[in-house]
Amino acid sequence: MHAHDKAVDPTRVPLSRRTLLRLSAAGLAGLALSTSARAAEASAAEAGFSYDFTLPIPDMDLFDIASLDRSLFTTHEQGIVQYFVSLADIANNMEDADPETLGWFHRGYQVYPPEPWDARNQESVYTLAWFYTYAASWNPYYLDPVLREHVYAAMRYYLEVQGAEGWWPSDSWTDRNRAATGFALVYLGEAAVMMEGVGWDAGVRAEVLASLQRGAEYMLDASVSDVWDVGMRFSNQIIGGMTGIASFKQLMPPHIESAYHERLDFLVANSQSQGAGYLYEDGAFDAHYSLYTSLRDLAIAYERTGDDRYRQMALTHLDWCQYNFLWEPDGAGWTVNGISTRQSLRALAALRTTDGSNYPDHLNIFKESHVVRALNWHAEHVAALQAAWAAGEVEITRLTPAGTAPQNLRLTVEEPVFPTLAEREAAIAAFPYMGSGSFVEARSDEKFNAHYVFVKRSGYYFGTHHGTARATRVRRGPSFFYRPETGAFIATQMGTDSAWATIVPGNLMDAKATMQQTGGTFHETETFEYTYTGASGRVVKTFQCGPQNVQIAVTTPRDGAFIERVPLVIAPGDEVNFLVGDDEVAVDGAGQARAHGVRIRRAGGTFDLTTVDDVEIDLRLTPTTVVLFNGAEQRRITNLDMSVVASALSYKVHIHA
Repeated sequence: MHAHDKAVDPTRVPLSRRTLLRLSAAGLAGLALSTSARAAEASAAEAGFSYDFTLPIPDMDLFDIASLDRSLFTTHEQGIVQYFVSLADIANNMEDADPETLGWFHRGYQVYPPEPWDARNQESVYTLAWFYTYAASWNPYYLDPVLREHVYAAMRYYLEVQGAEGWWPSDSWTDRNRAATGFALVYLGEAAVMMEGVGWDAGVRAEVLASLQRGAEYMLDASVSDVWDVGMRFSNQIIGGMTGIASFKQLMPPHIESAYHERLDFLVANSQSQGAGYLYEDGAFDAHYSLYTSLRDLAIAYERTGDDRYRQMALTHLDWCQYNFLWEPDGAGWTVNGISTRQSLRALAALRTTDGSNYPDHLNIFKESHVVRALNWHAEHVAALQAAWAAGEVEITRLTPAGTAPQNLRLTVEEPVFPTLAEREAAIAAFPYMGSGSFVEARSDEKFNAHYVFVKRSGYYFGTHHGTARATRVRRGPSFFYRPETGAFIATQMGTDSAWATIVPGNLMDAKATMQQTGGTFHETETFEYTYTGASGRVVKTFQCGPQNVQIAVTTPRDGAFIERVPLVIAPGDEVNFLVGDDEVAVDGAGQARAHGVRIRRAGGTFDLTTVDDVEIDLRLTPTTVVLFNGAEQRRITNLDMSVVASALSYKVHIHA
């Protein structure tokens, strides 16, 4: 039943802090724990949120999309129109009548399940405040008093769920959640700054700033190990919190400013691999979180503060990316080295027409980096998208109820300037693996014992990874085999069994286990070799890197049997064949044969995987559900399983004209 259908006393009532015990089955189940845990909080905020609301708060009028005048929006504002036409839906679907839960986003227009303790759902306070404070000819909500009441109510519930020590929960009343706390400092903090710019109720202001001070003191307390020890493995959460504090620290007492700078120095030194360059996510690289979350917050923080520490963190991570994002020469985009720790970003499309994310705008803050120019959209494509939108060729729809996360409202201060296509192509050509030169780039993260080797020769580009990285989704061992003229032919996939790996009896995959270097060195001369030992010492792999091919020798316990798995990238138009004797036997999708190798013909070159001395073994090709890119450019990961009834196998991979 909608709140407005209930009998509600419309008199103005001051709200006090209350326990929220009658909200859901899950809330009742945790009653014993939450009651005792929250008892201490009551004394810290006995007076509660002192603003007097007239209940119910009136609904906002839905915006008629048909009345939208597109000519009033700048190109920079086009990306926020979905939020604009959905604003009334978001506001009207929070609790606007029940004094106990007033301001709670729980009626469908929230990102997370509607548990009463989940502060993540309150992040839409940013959306409400954004439109309340944004002066534009097209914005009828600017300083709208009904919207203001919704802003205050959303703030009120954000404060209601905050722990007395300053943290915010997500999973339970007592969950001192790093992410919820960090992003509360972003979204509640930036909402407060926006309200400060237009003027707001003195009592609400005092309550919110006191809450933000408690949150900042918790986040900046060096003794909170969950933030400054454990949290350093999840950099996006801490970077977000610091970005939020940076936005409102001028409204705080002096000790917040000094603690902020001390902790920012610590963040720079500890949330990023000093040897490898990536930002930590669960102790290693994560392509998705770092690109879409951390780099965006670093850009916002740098743009708003000018603090070069944020810029240097971003540029160091981007330098790492240029070894791990592999450009596909057909223009599909980037195949991403599949050694991420948390989120899957298997490929990054070159051109996207339905991506509502404004992360390209924020990447432009670091446009002096050729990596940014390479990963970004080019100006001609952006201009075409903007012109099509302005001409009415792009339908405007409301946000889905679960698609209301506010991060895409955080516009850059200036309209972004995108690289031209020529500038982008020049930036791609500047990646170190492009061209015919040779190098060996060996990087180590000593903190988490993770080591990476990137080998470029005239005939290929090859990457491997060894060590004891803690995340179970990371796959160790060889990870990709590529050539700029052809694109990737082999690409390990994180968190799956599509990894370049050896599988021994018991279904033990060495890519999932600790893998240590046990021999050899890396050097610039044309041929060198090195050895890994993994899977509890049961698998030894030696890689010989020559000018045109990589030879892999696998040994397992005497009289053993194993499967050597190679995740092949099958692209549109590829011709796939088993090599049987002197013949080629075509394969369409799945297939098996007793053969000495596989050949894939593709525009730009041909890939061969063959056993040394052409020894014939049982080969099986199995297409997986993992795909890279979409539409006509979609590639499918296809596992090649080489079944070996012996204790050793030697094979080589080669790309030739």
